[in-house]
Amino acid sequence: MLFLSWLLASAATLPLVQVAPADPTALFKGDGNALKFDPACRDYNIDTVQTNPDCAARIANGEAAPSLAIAASTFQSLPAKSDDAIKMLEHSASVTDSPAVHYLLGSVLGTAEYHQPNYGLAVQHLGIAAQRGNPAAADLLATLLIAGKGAPRDVPRAINLYATAAANGFPVAAVTLGKLYLAGKFVPKDEAKGVAWLDAAAAVNTPGAAQLAALAKNQGKISNFQLVPSSEPAKVKAVRYGTFDNPDIPPNFGFDQEFQSIHDAPYDDAATLARLEKEAASLPTPYLYELARRLAARDPSKSFQTYLVARTRLTYDASRCADPAALEGLRAWDMVVAPDIRFLFVAGRPSSSVVNDALAEEAKLPANVEPWWVCRSGVPAMTAAMNGAPGPLMLKPTSEWPMLRTAAQMRLRGMAGAQ
Repeated sequence: MLFLSWLLASAATLPLVQVAPADPTALFKGDGNALKFDPACRDYNIDTVQTNPDCAARIANGEAAPSLAIAASTFQSLPAKSDDAIKMLEHSASVTDSPAVHYLLGSVLGTAEYHQPNYGLAVQHLGIAAQRGNPAAADLLATLLIAGKGAPRDVPRAINLYATAAANGFPVAAVTLGKLYLAGKFVPKDEAKGVAWLDAAAAVNTPGAAQLAALAKNQGKISNFQLVPSSEPAKVKAVRYGTFDNPDIPPNFGFDQEFQSIHDAPYDDAATLARLEKEAASLPTPYLYELARRLAARDPSKSFQTYLVARTRLTYDASRCADPAALEGLRAWDMVVAPDIRFLFVAGRPSSSVVNDALAEEAKLPANVEPWWVCRSGVPAMTAAMNGAPGPLMLKPTSEWPMLRTAAQMRLRGMAGAQ
């Protein structure tokens, strides 16, 4: 493997930054080589492969290459059979112990894209693959360790894994490292290290790296203000963020500091989940979204119901705001929780029974709590806050609230055509 190294002018204070060009075989690497594919089995899924007796026999024998090809095809074209595809990969892993098979298992179980996640098992499979030279596994394992998914949060190990991935043909890991150092959330903020990683990634033509590096070098010229909400007008404030330390969602859609600390807690933290299960229904709507996100790996049905309650509640909250920009919160919050709940939508629209259960839970929530957390979303509110005079919350007349709540509930019914 050819390694490209760059030493910046400040090299005396910076570690050597090593980033290799993207390796198209990175996902299939391990034990010093890359798995070889032949085209014979790649156009089948787990149902259609039976029409090719040779491929079916090779899968039954646990052969890695056809098992990987047919599993990947199944996840994409026949997600309802993802359980069967996972069993096929588990069989192959037990027979071949292939790092590439361990990687794909860890990827499916650790990303919640096609299947209910099992982060503990994902960490195990990715750990095997990463230790045996699969850079894609190292990258994803690092991401899980940063999030505290499947194992206690371990930032130092994650940093080492990202660096290993970047040096072995997976340069997007270098972009992640650059953003981590520039944000300063999980590691001490270090702009020099952040720029070094982005520059090294850009030098091997990693998509987006050059643009990010340019932004990092010009942060001082960028004024990026966010309005941090509060139930008390006097505490509403405009806060300046840099390009890389912005919250995951604009604060004017609910990310006050208290909620940010909950959102940033390790995913597997039992105390955080227990608090959310006990209190989320009595707290602003972002806490319901957070509860749905954290339930996804443990209780998908409850997660789906909670998400639908949260989305209905957000629709009601935002529709009561005088500023129509508040409704942008729907899209923003879907983006925040999507990485953890995408698999819930693999089967399509929610059933009528799921929708009705969600409506019953939403009906238990109070109707008259002011939606302070989402109503200060537009330019007028930002301008007022920057001038030190945020003013009172601007809401539609309370006489309209029952109609607005009914409209939000009907929108949920429409997701499944429930009567």
